[in-house]
Amino acid sequence: MERQLNAVSKTKKKATLIRQLHRYPYMVGVISVGILSVIAQILIVLDVVNPLIAYDVDAVSSVMSTCSEVIAGMYGITLTGYIFFADRFQDTTREDESLYDVVQALLIRYNHMAGIISLMSMVCIVLGEGIVLYGSNTLLSEGLYRFWVDETLLLFFWTFDFILYFVISVLDPQKVNRISRQKKDKLSDSAELGDLQGFLADYKVIETCLHTLMEKLISSSPFIPGNISKSKPKSVYTLETLRNYSRISFQLWRKLEKLRQYYNLTLHDPNLSVTREMCDLAKEVRADLEEKIKNV
Repeated sequence: MERQLNAVSKTKKKATLIRQLHRYPYMVGVISVGILSVIAQILIVLDVVNPLIAYDVDAVSSVMSTCSEVIAGMYGITLTGYIFFADRFQDTTREDESLYDVVQALLIRYNHMAGIISLMSMVCIVLGEGIVLYGSNTLLSEGLYRFWVDETLLLFFWTFDFILYFVISVLDPQKVNRISRQKKDKLSDSAELGDLQGFLADYKVIETCLHTLMEKLISSSPFIPGNISKSKPKSVYTLETLRNYSRISFQLWRKLEKLRQYYNLTLHDPNLSVTREMCDLAKEVRADLEEKIKNV
């Protein structure tokens, strides 16, 4: 009996680990890059202490100049393409409001990656051109020169790989489904599945209640427009307006915002499933809104 319990416990821990890796796939990449970087640093130190190949200053300068030009060209093309992509990608939320949360999450991630690429490319070019200009300086010891060259080559390699990874991530046709699943798992950790049809029915009633509350707010305050935000979908603007004008409490707004995101993410989830936790939350919020409408 004890062996069975231990086996079940190990199975659960393994399933939890797999679920965490599925939820945060970038952890695998970060760990892999960290391990490879440590190995590369060890090899660089060994090369500095015990050189295997003599570096020709002119040849190294030529290689560094070429690498700098390649990185600068890749960075310029990548950044220009991303600017056009981000603008078009943002426009998709105007055609389909359910994509709003996914698009915002992806754009935030891509903007961070673009910032990292900009920094890495700038450092690469500065170090590479520095070797071209000052590599032949007699004041540099051979060890320092080799360390400078090896570290710059390593940075060129990582920058090139990161730019390729960024381009592949942006062009990934499954990025919307993947990020939808990840964000859904963050919103609800429950593994127990609920009734999808019941959840959708409850959410439709919630939308109707919110529309009714918004209409009553506009009729009582004619200076409040239906939706003045061009960058946010109507559902987000409605929730924020009702909260700002105290038609719903902050706690209820948080629940509604969670449900809104979960509903939109479910529409783009390939599994098309909901958890029991979110179904219960939808029923609770529906009851609260129906009671609120009766008292308005």
